[in-house]
Amino acid sequence: MARKYDEIKWLAQATAQDLSADTEKWKGFLTTAGRLYRYPFMDQLLIYAQRPDA
Repeated sequence: MARKYDEIKWLAQATAQDLSADTEKWKGFLTTAGRLYRYPFMDQLLIYAQRPDA
């Protein structure tokens, strides 16, 4: 179980770094987050990491 958690944590951190380094990717994330506004930020981040067009 810890291994799966570590993978999820790594994915969230890598995605956050990637988004903070690129304005266009950040805008894309905000578009996705706008459609997923009922989800917590971490869930939005992980959804975007796996499927940016969600």
